[in-house]
Amino acid sequence: MSQAIDKKLFAAIDQLNDQQKKEVLVFVGHFLDESDQKYDKWEDDNFVAEIDRRYDYYKNGGKMISAEESKMRIKAILEK
Repeated sequence: MSQAIDKKLFAAIDQLNDQQKKEVLVFVGHFLDESDQKYDKWEDDNFVAEIDRRYDYYKNGGKMISAEESKMRIKAILEK
């Protein structure tokens, strides 16, 4: 799929004049800038709240499962 998209993009770019190519570069640059930003889960309020909720559950006697039980549950899900 990616190769087909690349071919279409290159074919379209070949048909643009210099001004249009500059505009495309500005547009694509926004995507590149976004990908440079690293996601820090500890800066994500939702993630931190979920971790806090799970920790509180554990500290207050919440039912936990063993690593072996976890593996068995995952295996059962993957076999479906």
